[in-house]
Amino acid sequence: MPENARVRVRRDRPSALSWTLALMLTMLCVYLLTLGLAAAPEAAIDSNSGAPRVTEETSFAAAEAYFVSLGRFETDTEARIEAARYTPRGAAGYVLETADGFLVLGAVYEDRAEAESVARALSQSEGLDCAVYEEHADGARLRVTAAEADIALVTGAEALLRDLAGETRDLALQLDRGETDSGAARTLLSVAASRLEDILSRLRSVSGAQENPVTARLLAMAEQFRASLFVLSGENTQNTLSLSAKIKYNSINITLEHMRYLRDLNAL
Repeated sequence: MPENARVRVRRDRPSALSWTLALMLTMLCVYLLTLGLAAAPEAAIDSNSGAPRVTEETSFAAAEAYFVSLGRFETDTEARIEAARYTPRGAAGYVLETADGFLVLGAVYEDRAEAESVARALSQSEGLDCAVYEEHADGARLRVTAAEADIALVTGAEALLRDLAGETRDLALQLDRGETDSGAARTLLSVAASRLEDILSRLRSVSGAQENPVTARLLAMAEQFRASLFVLSGENTQNTLSLSAKIKYNSINITLEHMRYLRDLNAL
């Protein structure tokens, strides 16, 4: 090869069609990525205080709970007949419909190991077909337009609802273990109802909170739970098993309702 000869590499310039296809592919990738970033549900509530309104994105934490199931039945009637056998003995007797039949739930626990230990002990001592049933709900994002103080009320109401569900769950277990009596339990239930009523009265006064479906649902759950706690606080009984069963029932109910609320928010 001559000394001055050079190897030349031909570099084809991309055609207009190639540029167009590349641009379309990039736009498609961006679109597919945005599909996974669902917008947070929005709640717009007014302010009677004249305070400036802001838009903030807040979030509710994920929730999980473990229930001791006392049996699975094909019909609701069978489940309710069986549930009636357990409530005098301190079990919730909560009937839950699932895809595989009707469960009779005895109690709810925050810790899986504790639920498994109780289910195992009941299976051995009572001859029941006990199992642990788990429920889980992902955390939810919420975009709220309101005065900052009113946004704090919304997040505070959700947090208090979650906290009181846990406190009543623990209270029932304390009754079972003899760590408290029915009189002290009724007092604590009355205090819990008052705490809910306080934040509810403030949230009800916020214009628009009862009309927006996101906050209205939260209000409805909290009001129902407050009413249940108030009724339980007035139970005129010294029977700790009966009171414990009713507390467990309401604790299970609000726990499941709260999870449905989180799922519904995520489905919006």
